[in-house]
Amino acid sequence: MQKKNFNLLIIIILAFLYYAAAEFRTQLIMYTGIVSSIVFPSEGIALAFAIHFGKRVWPGIFIGQFFIAYTNNMDITTSLLISTINSLEAIIAVELFKRFKLNEKLLEFRDIVILSLLIIFVLQPFSAISSNLVLLFFGHISTSEVFSSTFWWWFGNIMGQFLFTPLLLTFFNYYHKIDIKDFLLHSLLFSLYTFILLYFFHISSSLLLLTLTLPILLYIVYTRETLYILFIIVVITYIFSYFMTNGIGPFVYPNGDVNIIDYNLYFLILILTTLTTKIIFEDQKKQEKRLEEMVNIAIEKNKEQQLLMLQQSRLAQMGEMIAMIAHQWRQPLNNLSLLHQLITSKYYKNKLDDSMMEYFKNNANIHITLMSETIDDFKNFFKPEEKKEYFEINSLILHILNIIQPGLNKEGIKIIFLSKNTYKCIGYKNSLGHAILNIINNAKDALQEKDIENKKIIIEINEREDDIIISISDNAGGIDEAIKEKIFDPYFSTKEEKNGTGLGLYMTRMIIVEHMDSKIEVYNNHEGAVFNIILKGELCEKVT
Repeated sequence: MQKKNFNLLIIIILAFLYYAAAEFRTQLIMYTGIVSSIVFPSEGIALAFAIHFGKRVWPGIFIGQFFIAYTNNMDITTSLLISTINSLEAIIAVELFKRFKLNEKLLEFRDIVILSLLIIFVLQPFSAISSNLVLLFFGHISTSEVFSSTFWWWFGNIMGQFLFTPLLLTFFNYYHKIDIKDFLLHSLLFSLYTFILLYFFHISSSLLLLTLTLPILLYIVYTRETLYILFIIVVITYIFSYFMTNGIGPFVYPNGDVNIIDYNLYFLILILTTLTTKIIFEDQKKQEKRLEEMVNIAIEKNKEQQLLMLQQSRLAQMGEMIAMIAHQWRQPLNNLSLLHQLITSKYYKNKLDDSMMEYFKNNANIHITLMSETIDDFKNFFKPEEKKEYFEINSLILHILNIIQPGLNKEGIKIIFLSKNTYKCIGYKNSLGHAILNIINNAKDALQEKDIENKKIIIEINEREDDIIISISDNAGGIDEAIKEKIFDPYFSTKEEKNGTGLGLYMTRMIIVEHMDSKIEVYNNHEGAVFNIILKGELCEKVT
């Protein structure tokens, strides 16, 4: 029941708009007659309603056209036949629209082109030829008038559908997105601009008028919805019609006759140019959106890959750390073993007194505490960080050296730390620690491969202008110039025989550049490689 009531309401609205639009046009241009070369809006309204609501709206077209014909001195039979033809035209339009699978939102260039071709070569030829044959048969036009009457019927109806069909289809689909105040303001301002051009500046050239109006319309196309521009164009058609009626404007000859061809072509250029431009802009926006989505997907994949690489790098570091823990625990475990043997021996000899137990307890606690501290050091070093914090660079480096010193001593590598001042920075402390450790391990591996006396790694903290430089150098002879540009690439390693992951320096660079928002550089000096971690001065300050 509700659906039937809705359909009836749509039919009544269409019949009213169909008739009222034609009458308004007639009153505006002071023309009587059913055939007119001026834009016939009723045809555009009918086509839009039929495409959007379907074939069921044909009675509204029939009723509206009947009253137009009948009130223009047509007999009932002629009026009924012309109304039938126009109703059939709408039904044909709906079927063809579906057959060609067009989108009523007119989102693609294909939709506009095919709809335009259907209007020009199918719908209006059918309507114009059929209706004028009816007019000829019933004596409303003569044989000599058939061609011109058919042409102007065809031309006026085409312009009506070109102007009003896109306007209403856009309104039906996008009315809820329109800011009414903004919509009315733009329409009013452009209408006022057009009025000023015609009334005060007496623009008499259609080309000049097109030059003065089209760029502004294209700007509105780019910044606003299609409905804005279509409504504005429809409004100015009525403004121009008013001025033509009063003998003013570029479409009026000096003798007062109207240049209807230029008038219609002017609006045809406006409507086709603006619709095509809008589709190009929308397509560009879609391309940009797709590109943005592709970039975001690539970024997410890159982040996932970086996280995987970071995890692999940390696992590799943990393997090295476990070896260091084992090395550092070896001596305390050996001492605990000796204490165990001692207390067992004293027990079997009945010499286990209070003083011996106290000695065992104190010494055992020393070694157990040392082992526990070693575990804490490594655990804190690998603890994930969620937010930035203030930390002292000097303390961080000393902490790293405390962890790796035994392993370096075992390899006969001397490590030297030089800093005249103490510096404090904000950032991810452990991440920076991992980066420094990666560089030290890289230097250690290079030194292990070379038969060098007095192997050494030097860590220095200096200032360069406003920045803080952490410099890590070795005396392993430097990096081969052929590969120096590749050492920060992922999975690039010169240590395949040692199961190198090729991630250490890549992760180091990622940590410095992305996590610490700073820089890293590498070069060779006279002894070996030098890695400089350049921390921005705005992130750091000198404490002492």
